[in-house]
This record gives sequence, structure tokens and C-alpha cells, in this order.
Amino acid sequence: MKNQSIKRKIIILYTGCISVILLVVLIGMIFYIKNVETNAAEEELQGKVNAFYGKIKIKGDEYTIPDEIEFYNDGVIISVYGEDGTPVTGSIPSQFPIQTELKDDVYQEIETEDHSWLLYDKAYDYGNGKVLWIRAVSNVYGFERIAGRATAAVGVSFVVMILLIAGVGYHMLSIALNPVDTICREAGAISKGEDLSRRLTVPKARDEMYRLTVEFNQMFDRLEESFEAEKQFSSDVSHELRTPLAVIRSQCEYLLEECRTEEEAKEIQVIMNQADKMIQLITQLLTISRCERGGEYFQMQEFDFGFMVNMVADTLEETAEQKQIRIITEVEEGLILCGEETLLMRMMMNLVENAIYYGRNGGFIKIRIWKEDQIIRGSVKDDGVGISKENLNKIWQRFYREDKSRSNTTNGTGLGLSMVKWIVQLHRGKIEVFSEKGVGSEFIFYIPIS
Repeated sequence: MKNQSIKRKIIILYTGCISVILLVVLIGMIFYIKNVETNAAEEELQGKVNAFYGKIKIKGDEYTIPDEIEFYNDGVIISVYGEDGTPVTGSIPSQFPIQTELKDDVYQEIETEDHSWLLYDKAYDYGNGKVLWIRAVSNVYGFERIAGRATAAVGVSFVVMILLIAGVGYHMLSIALNPVDTICREAGAISKGEDLSRRLTVPKARDEMYRLTVEFNQMFDRLEESFEAEKQFSSDVSHELRTPLAVIRSQCEYLLEECRTEEEAKEIQVIMNQADKMIQLITQLLTISRCERGGEYFQMQEFDFGFMVNMVADTLEETAEQKQIRIITEVEEGLILCGEETLLMRMMMNLVENAIYYGRNGGFIKIRIWKEDQIIRGSVKDDGVGISKENLNKIWQRFYREDKSRSNTTNGTGLGLSMVKWIVQLHRGKIEVFSEKGVGSEFIFYIPIS
């Protein structure tokens, strides 16, 4: 039951407990019914025996059984035995074992292969200590049939009652937990979306669900404030760092012209390269920050997405050759897409560059772009180092690197995949990754045509 919903768990436990209680009650009822029927049958046999004896005429040490007396009445058969147990008169049921011992004032159940009987024997003293035995025999089949019908009725009632209890319980629980479903649905929409200003609908009734919703909304308020503060900080820092970095780069260019030795030129070039790397990082940060804050306007227009992908592959071919990596393209023709061409080019550049950086020497990168219905699907697959399963969801975070030791050996900023996901979402698309450590990775994206 670990993976069951709370609603289902409660229904199962609730129905199970009620079923056990009801089953115990119904079993008790069955035994009670059988006991009542047995007692009634025994009382009937005893009553028939006493009534029969009352009709016998006793005079001194002699008795006379009237001719009009009946030995069969309402399913009960009467037989009379002498003091030594020999039959005197009356009827004996067919297939009834005649040798059955006479027991005074005792009820016996006799069973054979085909029949079952309930019998009662009574010894009456008359005249000078003589004894007259009267036996009443009844077929148990009638009682068993009644008990069977009662048991079947109880069983059907049990099933109907359990279904009714489960149905009513489920309906009542659905009503009670409906606010929870609403909270889960709205919280999921807020979590998956980009608008953190949305809030949960507060229930009218001031119960536990009301307090839970208010607490969630207060948490969303704090989260929104934190994200806004982070975006503002990134924007401010990025903006403030651009000017000093530009000064450092211009000074490096001036010093390169004035260098006297080759060693000085190499040291200045290292500083200049690092400054370029910082400028690239800050530019990407500033772009993302402005876009998230709504500070950028994007002009969506139609362009040939396939042509752009081929251009990206040609541009990065030389970089891939440095690691002897082959770039293979399978691009459909005439893939016209309405979007922001510059951003989508940056998306493809980041995906292919990421595959180059984490690819293996002598490996390959396969780029496939095709159309399905009104969606353009793309795949960038490599046979590089791959990503461990526990880190697949972390690669979209800013500055995250699974292999920290490679941060200084590649030209990456740690913002590439974060920007890729943002660009795809900006175009109302979706991107996912499949990877295995040591085998390679495949990034698959889906972007609507219009």
C-alpha cells in the first residue's frame, strides 16, 4: 500500500475494519439462527413425545394405544418400544438405523451416507415400575435447508452491505478530500509554470484545509520574494561587472601592443582570455535575468529552422575536429518555424557545444531534426562521458557541473543547459534528457511550429 493514494488507503482500511466487524456479527447471527432452529426442533420433538404419551390409556400395569392415534405428524415420526428396547408399534423412517440405542431424555443426531436425523427418546414409568419408551424422529434436511437459506441470505446481505459501505465511504471521502485535490492540482500548476505570482484558492470554510491553503500561499509569497531578489541581484551584479571587465580587456589589448617579450604577451593573453570568459558569462546572466524579469522583447518570425541547424553544425565542426569528433546531421528540409531565431540558434549552439565538451576523443555527435504533426522534434546525441542517474535533474541548474574537475578545462560557463531549457520553454516547448554514465547522452526537444 506504499504507493496508494491517501483516499484509497483510507477506503481500504475503513472497508476492511467494517468488513471484519460485520463478518463477525453475521457469523454470530448464523450460529444464532442455527441454534434457534435446533432448539425449536428439539422442543417440537419433546412436545410431540409428551403429547403422544398423553393419548395413551394406562390402566394398572397395562396400557392401550388408541387406533385413531397418529404416528406421523408435521414431519415427526413416533415409534413405541418396550422395556427391553424391542419395537412395539409406530413407524420407523426408511433407512433409519434401527439398532440406535435408546437414551432417556437425550437428543441425538444420527447421520448415514444419505440422511441425517434428529431424535428424542423418553422413558415413561407406568404400573409397578414398568417402562414404556417413546421415540420421536425428524429428518434434519428441512432444518438444514432453512439454515442454508438463512446463510445464503446473510452472505448476500454481507456483500451488498460491504459494497454499499465502500461506495458511501468513497463518496463521503471524495467530498472531504476534494480541497486536497484542488490544492495538489493548483500547486502542481504553479510548480510547473513560470508565474510564481499565482496563489491557491482559499476555501470558504475555516477548517484544516483553510489553514493549509493559507500556509501554502504564505510559503509561495516568501518563495516569490526570494526569486525576485535573486533575479534582481543577478541583474545588478551582471550590469555592474560589465564596465570593469570591459576596461580590463581594453587595457589588455593596449598592453599586448606594448609587450616587449613573448612571455609577457602570453601572460597578458591569459588575462584577456579570462576576461572574455567572464564577459561571456555576465552577458548570458544578464540576458537570462532580463528575460525572466520581462525586460526583453522578442520578435517571433518565421525562418528555416533546418537551415539554421546545419549552419550551427558547420560552425562548430572545426571545434569538434580538435577532439576528432564527427558531427552527423539528419535534418528534414523545409522546417519553417515561428520563433526567435537568435535564441534558437543559441539553444542549438549550447547543446552541440555541450556534446563536444563532454564527448570522447574519436567519438560522434548525431543531430536529428524532423517534423511530427505541428511539432518540430530535435535530438542531439553523443557517446561521451554521460550523466549519472541521480544528477539528471540537476543539469538544468545554473552553474551546475557534474564533473567539477572539468570546469577549468572547458570554455563552458555552467549556464548553457539552463539557458537551453529557458529558450525551449519560451517557445512553449519541452526538453528532456536520457543518459547513462560512460555511454553517452541524448537531449530531445519538442517545439511547436507556430
